[in-house]
Amino acid sequence: MGLPKGRTNNPNGKPKGAISKVNKDLKTSISLFLEKQWPKIEKDIKALEPKDRVIMYEKLLSYSLPRLKSVDQTIELTQKLDTLSDEQLNRLIDNILQEETT
Repeated sequence: MGLPKGRTNNPNGKPKGAISKVNKDLKTSISLFLEKQWPKIEKDIKALEPKDRVIMYEKLLSYSLPRLKSVDQTIELTQKLDTLSDEQLNRLIDNILQEETT
């Protein structure tokens, strides 16, 4: 049956939304590799058939651009924050800072 959504047997586990250091390091390494190898990669991509070239573009972009869902969530959060008054924003910041020190 399992636990209800949002509940875990490990309350000290990774916080929701936390980015794995391994994934972050891997994405950074791949981006640096692509950047250093770009002249060769560009030459190889130009030699591909148009259909294969588009597939390659898509694969490469997935490592260097945020997923659309991530961008949408950031925009939504920004819009919500814009509706808050200065007092509400200050309270929110204070609450976040208190949680970080706890």
